Order: sequence, then C-alpha cells, then structure tokens
Amino acid sequence: MEKIHFLTKLTAILFAITILGCEKSSNPDIQSSNQSEVAKAKPTTPPVVSLVVTVSDATGNNITSDGLGNYVNGVKNVQAILDQSGTFAFNTNSSSNPNTLASRWVNYNFDNPVDPTNTYRPNPSNTKNYHFSTGGSPYGTIPFIPIQYLGINGNVSTECIYMGNGVSNSTTSWRVSFHKGNEDVQNGATAFAVVMRTKIKAVNGVDEWTIAPVGPCSPNSNVAALRSGDGTFLYGYYYIPFLFTLRGQ
Repeated sequence: MEKIHFLTKLTAILFAITILGCEKSSNPDIQSSNQSEVAKAKPTTPPVVSLVVTVSDATGNNITSDGLGNYVNGVKNVQAILDQSGTFAFNTNSSSNPNTLASRWVNYNFDNPVDPTNTYRPNPSNTKNYHFSTGGSPYGTIPFIPIQYLGINGNVSTECIYMGNGVSNSTTSWRVSFHKGNEDVQNGATAFAVVMRTKIKAVNGVDEWTIAPVGPCSPNSNVAALRSGDGTFLYGYYYIPFLFTLRGQ
C-alpha cells in the first residue's frame, strides 16, 4: 500500500511539473507575438537608397561635374544615398581617413554674384570633399516628406527643402547654402532646393528624382549664400543654378 501511495504522489508531482513546463514554454510565444504587434504599430523609417548621381553640365549651370561621369555610391570614396531620415547625402570623398585625397569633385562657378560689385571668389580644392546635404524647412513644404516617399502613397511628387553644401581648401572652408542655417528664414534671400520625383520603380523599373534651385516656392531662383565654414560671416549671394539627377541602384 505504501508503494502504491508513493507512486500516486510521484505521478501527481510529475503531472504538476509538466503543466508548469507547458505554461512556461508558452510565455515566449505570447511575448514574441506581443513584440511583433508592437513592431507593426511602430512607424517605419525610410529605406536607405544607394544612388547614381548625374550632375548636369548644361550651359548656365554653376555647379558642374568633374567630367569623369556619374557619381556612384561606394565607388572612388563617393557617398550618394537617400538616408534613413529621408534626405539626400552626397559626398565626393567619404573616406574615414582625413588625409585621403578626393578623386572626385564638382566644379563651382562663383562669377555671378547677385551684387555685381562683389569681387570675392573662393578657391576650393579639387582634392577636398565636396559635401551636400538636404532637409526639411519650416518655410518649405510642410510636412516634410522623405524623398523616398515622394509621389507614392498619395504624397505629392515635388517638395521644397533646404540644401547645404560644403567646400574647402587646405586653409579655408566655406558654406554654400540654399535656405539652410542662417538663410532658412521666412522670405529669405536664397532659393529652396526643389526635389521632384520623376520615375517610380513600380511603374518604370527605376526610381529617379531631380534636384534644382528653381520652382514656385523659390522666388529667388538659383540664389545661394556663401558663408564662412562656421556660418558666421556672409561673403555674399551668388547665382548658383544646378541640376542633379538621382537614380536608385
């Protein structure tokens, strides 16, 4: 009888352990399911898009290419992407080594100041990085739409944003600003960078955008400010027309 009683108690204990084990093993599934639902509820960030950038050399443009063809993300230290913030990041030398000389560049023409008496002309070096970045402006398109999402899901295909450019030589750096920083004010003297979606991959097999400082939101079309590298000193305003074409790889 004692043996039967012992076996009965042992069976009851094993059964209880089995039940607890089942309950414990089910919790990760419940937690995983909850995490999945939370992840679905979070807003998604725009995907990073690797780009091929064409800088137009058409007559009249004052930012032109180096004559070596398109600027391809990841080739010859070029960075050309639409990033996770939905903005355009373009560097002709993205090497992490500051001593690396650039093998790609762009050409600026500062010979068209808004004030014809302005004789200041910067002399950037082709071996230094030429930097471009964009972003939303409170005086441009509101709300800001990530460039990747222009023209899809009911969004408009054109928007007005800022663009900040950086140039330098071995001793001096400058900022070329389209409605960025000190220039991003209401009724400012500079143009907006106007981005237009021109092709959608689902329709055309390729994603494509253009950026130029002209459009209905830019009453001062093509005008950029030239400032010192820290942004404190204004050298003047210049007509800097340009046209970039961005194609997804």
